[in-house]
Amino acid sequence: MSSTEEEIAVPQMVSFEVLTKIIIGYLKVGADKEEKTASEVGAVANVAANNVSLNGRFLRSIGIIQGRRGHYKLTAEGIKYAQSLDWGKLDEANRLLRENLKDKPVVKRARGYVDINEPVERETLVSQIAIIAGVSRQARYETGIRGLVDMLVTSGLLEENPEGNLVSGKSTKELVPEEKKPRIAFPEPSITVQAHPKRITFPVSLNFNIDNETDIENLKKILKAIKDAFSED
Repeated sequence: MSSTEEEIAVPQMVSFEVLTKIIIGYLKVGADKEEKTASEVGAVANVAANNVSLNGRFLRSIGIIQGRRGHYKLTAEGIKYAQSLDWGKLDEANRLLRENLKDKPVVKRARGYVDINEPVERETLVSQIAIIAGVSRQARYETGIRGLVDMLVTSGLLEENPEGNLVSGKSTKELVPEEKKPRIAFPEPSITVQAHPKRITFPVSLNFNIDNETDIENLKKILKAIKDAFSED
């Protein structure tokens, strides 16, 4: 089996939800420390050992597990991803998944197809990924590829439009940083009020923008100076 074949592996027989259970199962069974078998992982994850075994190649191809066939342990990236899933840190998990998937050949080609042809129906993309991966449209592959499509959507590499079709993921486009505007510091209080022989009462409204960098002590001085000025007889 060549490295190229491993790189374009796709899931088989299981949905994204079941793949997630398998990944957490590797963590729970101790595969963060040593290699474990499909039977051990399946028993913890409540997934058939055969389905765990069938998806070992795919999980290895996206950098979640490593090892020899039938005996795998989590990679450093796989440990972080599995822990994020287990702890319910879904935003972090999705970020890690996006990083693991974005440069994989099958993912890059699938996203390229969507970029050119968007919007794309899910089943159309399933067929296209099957062609990219060189697998037949058997139920075992169709189910797994649908799970892969769900992974791409969940991670933000693809998005669904209001009609449920697939478009390019905006979350992966480079954002241009907003130009930082110079801050205007409060000047030292220097207020002169000319005295009038007759007191005139009128309403005064002052607006101040306060944030974490506002000099509160300086602001207090300004307010006191205003109060003192208008309190003079």
